[in-house]
Amino acid sequence: MTTTDAIMNFAIKQIAPFRKRELLAALRKDRDSVSMASANVQLNRMVTSGKLIRTGYGLYSVPDKRKQKYFYQPDDDLAETGQYIRQHFPFIGFCLWKPAAFVPFMRHVPDVGIILVDVERDGIEAVFLSLQQKYASIPILLNPSTLECERYITKGKQFIIRPLVKEAPINIIDGCPVPKIEKMLVDAVNDKEIRFAQGAELYTIYQNAFDQYDINRRSLIRYASRRNRKEKVKQIIDTI
Repeated sequence: MTTTDAIMNFAIKQIAPFRKRELLAALRKDRDSVSMASANVQLNRMVTSGKLIRTGYGLYSVPDKRKQKYFYQPDDDLAETGQYIRQHFPFIGFCLWKPAAFVPFMRHVPDVGIILVDVERDGIEAVFLSLQQKYASIPILLNPSTLECERYITKGKQFIIRPLVKEAPINIIDGCPVPKIEKMLVDAVNDKEIRFAQGAELYTIYQNAFDQYDINRRSLIRYASRRNRKEKVKQIIDTI
C-alpha cells in the first residue's frame, strides 16, 4: 500500500476533519520512517488533485460528493435591472443580488428588501444616475457610509450601489451576473449594508452554508484576502 493509499484510508474512516499530527501518528504505526515533510508533500498533492480538501487551518477531510453547488437564481426584479444595465452600459462589469438570500441559512428571519448593485468603480456614478431615472420612486443609495446605512436602509425595497471588488466570484445565471456563494459569505463578514447577517448569526450562516453546499474554499479565501478578511473567514471556518 502506498502512502497516498494509506492517507486516503485514514481520511475515509474519520467522522470529522483530521489534523496532520493525527494522520502522522496513524501512518507511523505501520511506517516508522514517515516524516512530517513527506506527509505534507502527499497531503498537498491530494488537495491539488481533489482527493482531499482543506476545511480549516491544518484540517483535512474527504470531499462530500453529495453536496451540491449553490446557484443564486435571479428573480424578476434582478433580471429586469440586469437587462437594463447591460443595455445601457455594455462594457461595465456588475453584479446584482438581494441579501435576503441569506434567510434560508439564518436562525432569525429578517425583513429586508434591499437590492445590491455592485459596479466597477469606473462606472458606478453613471449607473447610479441612470438607475435614479429609471426607478424614480425607489430609494437609491450610492456607496453609503456606515452612518447612512443606519439611518436610511429600511425594510422596503431600495437599491444600494456599491463598488465591485476585482475578481469577485460571480456567475452568469439566465444572462444576469449574480454572486457565487463564496462572494456572499465574504461580504457577510463585515459589509455595512448587511449588518443583519453579522454577529452570532454570521456563524449560523457559515455553518448552514458549509453543511448544505460545496464551498470552494480556495475561491473563498482568495476573495477574502482581496477584502482584507482572510483571517476572520479562517477563524469562522475553524470555529464552525
